[in-house]
Amino acid sequence: SVAGQGPFHLIINAAGVLHGEDFMPEKRLADLNQAQLLATFQINTFGPAMLLRHFSGLLDRQRGVFAMLSAKVGSIGDNRLGGWYSYRASKAALNMLIKTASIEVRRSQPNAVLLALHPGTVNSRLSQPFRGAEIGRPASDAARDLLRVIDGLGPEASGGFYAYSGEELPW
Repeated sequence: SVAGQGPFHLIINAAGVLHGEDFMPEKRLADLNQAQLLATFQINTFGPAMLLRHFSGLLDRQRGVFAMLSAKVGSIGDNRLGGWYSYRASKAALNMLIKTASIEVRRSQPNAVLLALHPGTVNSRLSQPFRGAEIGRPASDAARDLLRVIDGLGPEASGGFYAYSGEELPW
């Protein structure tokens, strides 16, 4: 039970899925299937929603931060290429959960900061099939940049969507 734990100064959820052993991101509407949609939403959206439910009340009252790794491709306003239906939709839904939760949490914890963060393309198993092993930032660089962004944001930024550079991203 985590109820007796805390307060937490920083919680970061970095779980996410773009592809699996038996599926890749959909390029066309004809590629959509319920099993892939459900698997993607379970990891990228439903799991984080439950983390918000169970952990947001355990944030430190002085300044507790709950950050979720999202993705720029989850921005509805920035979608120019299409495709990747399940991943894009699951990250857009995650962004909405964070925004909505930030409004509720602010009422009882005005110093809490809930954030959606875009780490950039990181050299990882998530991006390797699309970028190769040599393209992408090292995870250590992404982590350093995201911590810098987190450290620079206060309660007024809660519910926002930010890139590793500190840029506020459109929904």
